[in-house]
Amino acid sequence: MSVIEQLVSGLGMPNFVILIPEIVLLITAFTVFILELITKNRKVISAVSILGLLGSGLFILVVVLGILKLILSPITLKEASQNVFYSFILNNFLENFVTLYGLYVVDLFALVFKLFLIVGTIFVLIHLRPYVESKKSYYGEYYYLILFSLVGMFIMVSSPNLISFYIGLELMSIALYVLIGLYRRDYKSKEGAYKYLIIGGTGTAIVSYAIALLYGRTGTFDFKEIAKTLIISDNLDVGLIGGLVLLLIGLALKASAVPFHHWAPDAYEGATTPVTAFLAVPAKIATYAIILRIVVEAFPSVTETWGLAWALFAAASMILGNFVALRQKNVKRMLAYSSIAHTGYITAALAAPTGMGFAALAFYSIVYLFMGAGAFLLLSSLEKNEGWSNSLDDFKGLAKREPASALIMLVFMFSLLGIPPTVGFIGKLGVFLALIGYEVWWLAIVLVITSIVSAGYYIKVVANMYMYEPTVKNRLNISLTEKLSLGILAVIVLILGVYPTQIWTLTTTISSLLMAGVGR
Repeated sequence: MSVIEQLVSGLGMPNFVILIPEIVLLITAFTVFILELITKNRKVISAVSILGLLGSGLFILVVVLGILKLILSPITLKEASQNVFYSFILNNFLENFVTLYGLYVVDLFALVFKLFLIVGTIFVLIHLRPYVESKKSYYGEYYYLILFSLVGMFIMVSSPNLISFYIGLELMSIALYVLIGLYRRDYKSKEGAYKYLIIGGTGTAIVSYAIALLYGRTGTFDFKEIAKTLIISDNLDVGLIGGLVLLLIGLALKASAVPFHHWAPDAYEGATTPVTAFLAVPAKIATYAIILRIVVEAFPSVTETWGLAWALFAAASMILGNFVALRQKNVKRMLAYSSIAHTGYITAALAAPTGMGFAALAFYSIVYLFMGAGAFLLLSSLEKNEGWSNSLDDFKGLAKREPASALIMLVFMFSLLGIPPTVGFIGKLGVFLALIGYEVWWLAIVLVITSIVSAGYYIKVVANMYMYEPTVKNRLNISLTEKLSLGILAVIVLILGVYPTQIWTLTTTISSLLMAGVGR
């Protein structure tokens, strides 16, 4: 037996069953890559991409429902083992869900976030082709780059280890650099891509140094082993503090938290708007997920310190994001600063390192997908029309020109503002209650005040749509498919606002299991 064979036999065979969603996405991405070379049929490329996402998402959905059934219902292990489906779930996702030699974990936390990342990406792809064709900026590369970036996000949320986290982060980021700059003959696109490349590269270097310092101090890359080392040593020396600070800065930069947000507005404004939606929502949700995993699994002994640091980032993001958004005349750029403010709302939950706080972060991250992506994708549908520049004046009289689109935009604006009965209100309420429960009063007050301030620009969009006469009388060209997808997003925002119980129970469950370290 050769040395390689001995090594492989000693390590064992990875569990590839739990990697089926990632494998499906990779096959889809390479299939689209080949199709882009041999066919000019754009509908085929788009359809194959969406079908691959649907296949991967359907598998994850079935597995998530199976896990929840086993966890939340009184099914005994004996009964589960006698059922083919439950036995499959039990053997692969509840007993053997760490694979690739400890570098990859497919727990319920990762599966739930992956499912919603797929949902967000499907909506982006639905709007992508009509937009880029209208702008004469179609490239087949859009599709497989988005899929590769999504695989990077999957790796991030499934990372129990600094090495796999770094690989996922880079795969996601490199694809995003290219996606931002693909807008043909557009200077702002190239400027935004360049800024994101430079600042993102800086963030990568910072994370690399952080990993080096943490490994040098603890002797391991594994989150759980790092936590054990910190608990045993109970000594924060210069090397460890340096690693923690650099990792914190790197994560804050990727989340576009103030003061590391400077790349975001230009990148968001310069990219094609469906790509902006992908950058502002799925990419950020993956970042929030890995931040939560790192806080819970790697640094439970310093959550107070990390909580204070994230509280300061959150407060700065809420204040600057909202006040700068007030001054914007371009709605797309306004939503970019709004996204920075929502980074503050979401990461504020880390200042309350409790089950309630972590559940609130997961809940807000997931529901932000529907209202954040919805707002950007509605802009992309409107932008297709000649003369539409996303200025506030363009929205004047929209309720008369396009009543359905105006109503949908109203729902998204009210949800981002946090007005009941939209789900945005429930998201902010969850974070607020977590902060109050942990007695972080000052940050809760900042959240409330900045939410009131945000009414100044969200309501301005609504007022322009409903209280002014249209400056241009012609109807806007928005396809039925786009209207249906936007309508679905708006309905989800309203349904989850009225009945958030299921999603809140789900996020409470995954945060509780993450804190308990089930299966690891």
